[in-house]
Amino acid sequence: MPTFIQFLEELTDTERAITIPADELDRLAERFGDRVRLMGRWNASGDGSLEIPMAAILEAANQLGRQALAQAVQELKAEQFAELLEAPSSICLIEKISEAYRRHFRALMSRYQNASDSTEMTQLRDQLVREVFGE
Repeated sequence: MPTFIQFLEELTDTERAITIPADELDRLAERFGDRVRLMGRWNASGDGSLEIPMAAILEAANQLGRQALAQAVQELKAEQFAELLEAPSSICLIEKISEAYRRHFRALMSRYQNASDSTEMTQLRDQLVREVFGE
């Protein structure tokens, strides 16, 4: 378990991302549709994984609220299809993460367009290339 300071550092690290492996992503897509692949950078031509910035997940979780987030977690863990027929919190979480990821990408693009330092521009350009084309 992380310390308080480590946890706060993780929250503020906007570059940090989680990776959903291809098999788990396929399972989620089968249950919730292709919208799950819009939550982050889908490495379709590589290993099939999905990389989601932590900042996008935190933003979506905060927007959803504690009770709806807890419900979404239960829905995501559900194994039986009947349990998924009424999965509004999971779908809402997926959509909020997708929206937050789009905002993250647009903000990165704006930072690149407004950068004046060549070192920063190169770094932001490389980050944009990774977002669009993968590693």
